Amino acid sequence: MTGPSAHGTASAIAWGAGLAVLTWGGLGLTGAHGVASPDPHAVAVVHDPTPPTGLHLEDGPNADGWYSAPTHYRWAAVDPGSGIDWCQDGLVVTVDTATPRTVYGTCVNGAGHAAAYAGFSYRYDGTPPELDPVAEPAVVDQGGRVVVLPRATDVLSGVAAQSCNGSHVVSTRRPGMHTVGCVAHDRAGNVATATVNYLVLDRRQRD
Repeated sequence: MTGPSAHGTASAIAWGAGLAVLTWGGLGLTGAHGVASPDPHAVAVVHDPTPPTGLHLEDGPNADGWYSAPTHYRWAAVDPGSGIDWCQDGLVVTVDTATPRTVYGTCVNGAGHAAAYAGFSYRYDGTPPELDPVAEPAVVDQGGRVVVLPRATDVLSGVAAQSCNGSHVVSTRRPGMHTVGCVAHDRAGNVATATVNYLVLDRRQRD
């Protein structure tokens, strides 16, 4: 025969066990039979003690170290272990200057290791060269010789190349006004064009 005292004791034990399960369950510490339940949102930790390798710059300056237009540069690297998480990048300062600017950057892998910082320097020239071509002489007899000079200048990065008429000798076989195109490139990659005229006199009209 079970009395009220025994009945109350059993109820208290059951209530205490239930409270323990609820408490541990609320902390996420227990599953069935008191075993810890895996967190479905947990991220696996990758063991990778090695930093990224092959750090290099993408969209860097030209071979002479110049930019001539707004550019978004970025660092890149490889990491076969945990992969690349992020890399630093930036925008070129678009102010004409012959004074080099130096920028440093790196890449970080999935384990949080960064490659050794590397730097690069650049200068900026967004202004094309100036051309002042001339034909010498500007008036020539038919069959005569004319020399066309581009006379390019560039006060910042300097002239890299210049020519008129594709560096070919101009023709004086046909009488009349002739137009010659000239082009100049500076060391930053800017291009300028201009034209110059010369007049070929009809030999028959002079005879």
